Amino acid sequence: MFRLSGRTLGLVGFGNIARQVAARATSFGMRILFADPFVQEGRLDVPGKKMALQNVLGESDFVSLHPPLSADTRQMINDDALSQMKPSAFLINCSRGPIVDTDALVRAIDAKKIAGCALDTTDPEPLPDPHPLRGRDNVIITPHVAWYSEQSLVGLQAGAPGEVRRVLTGEWPVNVVNRAVKGKNRAGL
Repeated sequence: MFRLSGRTLGLVGFGNIARQVAARATSFGMRILFADPFVQEGRLDVPGKKMALQNVLGESDFVSLHPPLSADTRQMINDDALSQMKPSAFLINCSRGPIVDTDALVRAIDAKKIAGCALDTTDPEPLPDPHPLRGRDNVIITPHVAWYSEQSLVGLQAGAPGEVRRVLTGEWPVNVVNRAVKGKNRAGL
């Protein structure tokens, strides 16, 4: 067991959810790093230092994944990415299962290249039983419901209609995920 204060949280993708995670983690005294090709450092009123993905992976005690799933982000956390993480680091995936190469994750945990992981989503989903990730003390798997509360369900049900209303009344939607940045793909590579 160790305290969170003084630890580094790396966020891959820095959209609305990751920014909320950053704000909460800061209250525990964590240092926040992020990698996102679509966010300019200093343009947001939230804590965090923008870095290249490999630096976020290498400096973080916890790496939390928040990018959208696209051709560029599919299996972006692969053997190479996992080898850049500290052996004491934990991977957290609350985004989309296919962002992580599941076989590479099993190899990294078996080789003690990372300390463990927490997965709210997997690829495939659900993981078959038996699976090499199941039954480990250093792996937490939830069935993509870590977001759930009665209040969040109400917010989810209001979100999509609210976005449609914004577009139909000429406003810009709050949650845009397909905005392109010239010369960069979604993974920032």
